[in-house]
Amino acid sequence: MRPGLGRALSSVGKFGRNAKLLLTATAVSGLTQGAYFSVWQLYLKSAGYGGTWIGTYALIGTVVATLLKLPAGLLADRFRRKWIAAVSFAAAALSGAVVALSVSEGALILSAAVGGVGWWLGGPAWSALFAESVEDAGMDLGFSVSAFVSSAATSVGNLMGWIPELLVRSLGLGYFEAYRWFMWLVVAIEASSILPIILVSERFRPRARGSGGLMKLGMSSKRLISAVVVTYSLIGFGAGLSIPLLGYYFSVKFGIESGPIGTLFAVTNVAAAPAFLLAAEVSARLGTVRGAAALQAASIPLLALIPLAPSFAAASALYIPRSVLMNMANPLISALVMELTPEAERGTVASISQLSWNLPNSVAQQIGGFVMDTLSLDAPLYATSGIYAIYVTAFYLMFGGLERERGIGGE
Repeated sequence: MRPGLGRALSSVGKFGRNAKLLLTATAVSGLTQGAYFSVWQLYLKSAGYGGTWIGTYALIGTVVATLLKLPAGLLADRFRRKWIAAVSFAAAALSGAVVALSVSEGALILSAAVGGVGWWLGGPAWSALFAESVEDAGMDLGFSVSAFVSSAATSVGNLMGWIPELLVRSLGLGYFEAYRWFMWLVVAIEASSILPIILVSERFRPRARGSGGLMKLGMSSKRLISAVVVTYSLIGFGAGLSIPLLGYYFSVKFGIESGPIGTLFAVTNVAAAPAFLLAAEVSARLGTVRGAAALQAASIPLLALIPLAPSFAAASALYIPRSVLMNMANPLISALVMELTPEAERGTVASISQLSWNLPNSVAQQIGGFVMDTLSLDAPLYATSGIYAIYVTAFYLMFGGLERERGIGGE
């Protein structure tokens, strides 16, 4: 393992200035997300809101993000991508500032809507911009390093959730006041991530208006989109049935609360960070498609065994490697999709891939939660395992053909 990690880390020196700037922004954003998501639900709870409003806040952001996803991709192919990404980071900071200023219902709605713009508008532009920055060094390596940086920074951000606790104990603040001060810290950190994006020297020049669009995509891109829609929809739906609900699942099944569950998630993030660097090594040895398929296929039996675990410790021992293996393939797949897509169409294809995942995932979460509460707590995990098996097969067949045609990711 060490030689593989060493090669991956030493290869970072191949990255140019733009890639390093974007990795810096990734680190700052990951730190922000880890810190924000460790406290924001507790902040709303301390303000007197219950689960209904917390769920509504998330729903508003998801709806806005879904509506913007395809237009965001089209914009990313028509305008300078770094400015779209910078605006999205600014919107994320503004969303946090709104809810830090006021926790009225109107402020929450506004914050959620602006947050939907912030977290998702820049996604297609960011994917295309980062792909450009690491194209010479290798996209498998680039996206793997990006995932490593994001995971490591998010883990550190999660630990920042102790700051409000320290404010309460050392300054005698109430939790609401402590969380509000902490939210301002998060906003300041998020705002600082805009600078490295602005400093990027973007090579891409947008197409002339009226020269393209979904109907003008090349035949190869249309085949790629078909593969993306099928596979991303499968994995998005399968994941939604149980993966976002695992915290709730563990709590109900084993009678535990946030402490053990939060620790499990933190340990998983820490374990995933170096694994992301090894993903490029797996791709170099097996090829991108075979490597990604092998990693994800290996994770499926571990997920299917979780309902049979006799204790939380046993379930955790299955959950951690399952998550690492499944997510380890993500940067390889992201790199593959970007590499298979002509540069001028990367924003559009990135938006379609994210939309294909988001919509089925959001629907499946509702189904999975209902099944857990009314029919069977374990059934959604078995269903996810079965759908994942179908997904891996479809991914291998559909993307394997595209990879062979382009001569990408071979041994």
